Parts: sequence; structure tokens; C-alpha cells
Amino acid sequence: MFDGIESLFPPAVAIILALLTRRVLLPLAIGIFVGTLLLSSRENAGPLDSVVRATTQFVVTIEQSVRDMDHLHVLAFTLLLGGMVGVLESAGSMARMISGWTRRVSTRRGGQTLIGFTGLLIFFDDYANTLLVGGTMRTTAQRYGISRAKLAYLVDSTAAPVAGLTLVSTWVATELSYLQTGLIDAGIEATNMTFSVFLHSLPYRFYPLLALWFVFVIARSGRDFGPMWAEENAAARQPTNHHLSSSSTSWRDTLASVMPIVVCLIVISGVLVWTGLQEPMEGEMSTWQIFGHVIGNGNSYLALVVGGGAGLFGAGTLAMLLSRVSWELVVMGSLQGMLQMLPAMAVLWLAWGLSSLTGADQLDTGGYLASILDERLPVEWLPTCVFLLAAFIAFATGTSWGTMAILTPLAVALSINLQQTLLGTADAVSSSGLSTAANASLAMSPICLATFSSVLAGAIFGDHCSPLSDTTVLSSRACDCNHVLHVQTQMPYALVVGITCILFGTLPASWGVSPWISLLVSAVVLWLIVRAFGKPPQTASA
Repeated sequence: MFDGIESLFPPAVAIILALLTRRVLLPLAIGIFVGTLLLSSRENAGPLDSVVRATTQFVVTIEQSVRDMDHLHVLAFTLLLGGMVGVLESAGSMARMISGWTRRVSTRRGGQTLIGFTGLLIFFDDYANTLLVGGTMRTTAQRYGISRAKLAYLVDSTAAPVAGLTLVSTWVATELSYLQTGLIDAGIEATNMTFSVFLHSLPYRFYPLLALWFVFVIARSGRDFGPMWAEENAAARQPTNHHLSSSSTSWRDTLASVMPIVVCLIVISGVLVWTGLQEPMEGEMSTWQIFGHVIGNGNSYLALVVGGGAGLFGAGTLAMLLSRVSWELVVMGSLQGMLQMLPAMAVLWLAWGLSSLTGADQLDTGGYLASILDERLPVEWLPTCVFLLAAFIAFATGTSWGTMAILTPLAVALSINLQQTLLGTADAVSSSGLSTAANASLAMSPICLATFSSVLAGAIFGDHCSPLSDTTVLSSRACDCNHVLHVQTQMPYALVVGITCILFGTLPASWGVSPWISLLVSAVVLWLIVRAFGKPPQTASA
């Protein structure tokens, strides 16, 4: 196992080459090969043997990354949802419905706001959010001269943030599990505290909360800056037809377009609940705890596949019954939609392969980065350092979930242990393992809450900046945007929000400032930044 800076080489090579070449597949493949070459070199073989072994391991890594059942479920859901969107597009009902809905939206601001608001509605899973909103809102973006880069930003910056904040999402069980591990590592055995700590931590999740706020500041102001402004300026100069249509939406088009998505959501929610109920509950729980337990422990991957299949079946059936299209057109539309998702699936495949090489049992990239934290760190800097470290791990590995797995138990335990040391209670805790009221209060302290929240916030921040992130890949593909362009245009916005979170969020929180005050001040600061540095497209009629 590697524990040095060499563990950073594979993701670094992939990221640098992706930014230089504006391509993703080849840089990812090269990054994987660099990783396998490093692993083979530890066996002290000759140069030729190392290359042969690296090549063999390269093939094995690629094969294993697609044989994983969770990965297969994601790929299947991607295909099914792509097929559903393809049916909706080929039948024309979605375009006619959006034409009717958006005739009341007369500006680009309104169009961007509509896209952002739609992103909030798909709150239970970031994959489903990205594919549904990105696929169905491309027509709206084109209609109002909104660039594909802006569409990808609006989709990507609402997907993971809203899924990471809501209590009814596929993220909940994972977060609770890592949180409980950290509490136990710190000597707090009361499992009923886990959900309470989780709830109290929500206001400290500065980045996802402010990223959502920034989406609507950008949308409603009609202003942009950096590379995004250039893309929006070019898109605004293209001819649009949003002033030409005044037709109303028929109930047939609305039903044929909305019902497949509704069916998809209902089935996904139903399977989540059904599978979550199979997990036993321990002890007495409040209504919210039961709700979170059921949804959080549901089989999210199975739910996505079943929901995607139900949505595709519903789209095809309603297209033939209500839109009067032939079954041949339904099949062709489905296949075209699936084919559109193949490039994204290829990138996901390779990204998973690279991520597996950076894991704890291979190069241990995250473990090396996590070792930067030690007990000499001043407790007041802990939330900020955890935020930055989580962001860097997510940026380098392309996975927010992997980042949470690496850092959450360590960060939670460290935040409590540092406070115990300051209070002089560390010896008592380590010797007796008690879960006293004093120790429980440390888990509910601003330091612990902000540190725990900083892992999730930093992971999403790093994801938004990384060309290796799976949700970033899905966003660019679902929105039909060049992937590297999406990263380049979204990164300045993510950096602005991230820096604001540090200056007015994690640092003040360490000194006991209310997170609500931090959120209010940060929201005002972000609004002022857009007003000061943003400008509308030159030919926009907003």
C-alpha cells in the first residue's frame, strides 16, 4: 500500500491531460495505466515485467469496474432514463408541453429560473436529478438562447446539493452510517444521537445551501462572469423563437410528458420504502427518525433501475395512446435516447476504474491526504481544513461518496477528541469509554457540527470542480455540453461559493457564530459579487 505523494499521480495525470486536451476518455485511461504501473512497480520487477503486469492489471481494473452490481445498476438506469427521454423527444409531446408552459416565460431569466426550480423538484437522488432535468430542459434552454454550458451548470449545481440536504434521499443512510462510526470512535456509544446530530448539522452545510442560492442569483439577475459570460453572450446572439409560439398545451401532451416522470418518481420512492422497511429498526424512534431510516436504508440502485424501466414503459405506452405515434417510432426514439448516453457511460466506466485504484486497498490516495490532519491542528481551524481536504480528495478522485467514506469518521472523531483534550476529559473518556452528557454535548457543539458538515460540503465542492466526477460527466452529457467546457465554466462559480463559505461560514462557525447569521451574510455577499462583477449578455433581451 502506498502512503506517499506518488498516490496522487494517477488522478493528477488524468486531470491535467483532461484540461489540456479537452477530452476525457484517453486521459482517464492513461491515469488508470499510471496507477497500475505504480502498483506493479512495488513488486521490484524489471521494467518490461512491470509494464506487462501493469497492462494485465489495467484490463482487470476495467473489467472489475463494470462488473460491480451497483455500477451495473447505474449504467442500466442511465440507459433506461435516456430511452425515456428519447421517447418523449421523438413523440414531440415534451416539446409541445414546454412550448405551452414557457409561453408565459418571456425572458432568459425566466427560462433559467424554471430550469433551476425544476432541479429542486428531483430531490431524492443526484443521478436521477441530473438525467431527468438535463434531458428534459434542453429544449427550454435552446428556446431562450441559454447556452448548454449554463444549462449544465444549473443542472449540476442543483443535483448533488439538494440530494445532500434533503432527509428523503439516497444519501441519508450513507451519511448516518459514517457519522455514527465517527461518534463511536470518539467514545460516544449512544446511537440515538446520530440522527439528532445529523439534523442539527444541516444549517452548517454552507456550500450546498449557498450553491443553490447562487444558482437562483445567477438566474434571476441575468448576469454572468468569467468563461460562462462568453458562452452566454454567444448563445444570446443565436436566433431564438420564444416569441413566436402562443399555442396552449393540450392535456394529452401534458399527460404524455409528465406522467412518465411521475411514474418514475413514484416507483423509485415506492421501491425505496419497500426495501427500506426490510431493515430492522432498533429501539424507539421518532417519526422523522423512522422516515429517515426507511428511506435511507432503501436499495437506491434497485429503485433507480425499476423506476427507470417503469418510466420508459410509461413513456412508450402514453406516446402511442395519446400522441398517436407508431410503435416503430417509440422503439427508434428509445434507442436514440440510449445511444446518446453511451459516451457518458464510457466515461463513468473509466472514472470508476480510476477511483478503484485510488482506494484504501490500492494506492490509498485519500488516506495519504487524510494523514495531513493530526492532533496538532488548532481546533478552530478544523472545519475549514476538513472542507479544503474533502474538496481536494473529491477533486482528485472524482467521487464525493468516496470522500465521505474516507473523511467523515476521522473528522467527527477528531473534532470531538480535540475538544476533549482542551477540556481535559480525554483521559477519562479513553479509560472508561463513557457516553456522558458532557461528551454528548461535544457532539452537538458548533465545532463538531461544522466539521461533519464540512466533509459533505467540501466533497460536493470538489465534485463541482473535478472533470473526473461522475455527476459532472452525467450533467454535461445529459445537457449535450462539451464536458471540459462544462468544468471550465462551472469552476469559477463553484470557487466563488467555496471561498465565500470559508470566509463567512466555516471560520465564523468555529468561533461560535450562528450558522443562520453566516448563511445570511454569505447570501448577501454572493448577491453583491454578481452585481459587481457580472454582466448580462450583450444582445440579451432580459
